Amino acid sequence: MIEGSFSLVGAIVDFFVSLFGMVIEFIGSFFVAAGETLAVSDVFLVLFVFLAEILLWFKELILSLFNWRKPYGIKKPVFWRPKPKLKDKEI
Repeated sequence: MIEGSFSLVGAIVDFFVSLFGMVIEFIGSFFVAAGETLAVSDVFLVLFVFLAEILLWFKELILSLFNWRKPYGIKKPVFWRPKPKLKDKEI
C-alpha cells in the first residue's frame, strides 16, 4: 500500500518535472531563430512574460478547482499605448 502511494506520488512529481522541462525546451527551440536578432534582455523578457502567463493560468485553474468557481480571465499586459492626438481646438 505504501509502495503504491510512493510510486503514485513519484509519477506525479516526475510528470510535472518533465512538463516543466518540456515547456523550457519548447520556448528555447521556438526562439532559437529569433535569438540572433534579439538581444539577450529581449529574450529573457519574452521568456519571463510567457512563464508568468503560464503560472497565472495554473493558479487560476487550481483556485477554480478548489473553490468551485468560474475562472477569471487574465488580462494581457499593456506595455505601450499610443498617446491620444490633440484636436485642433486644444492647440
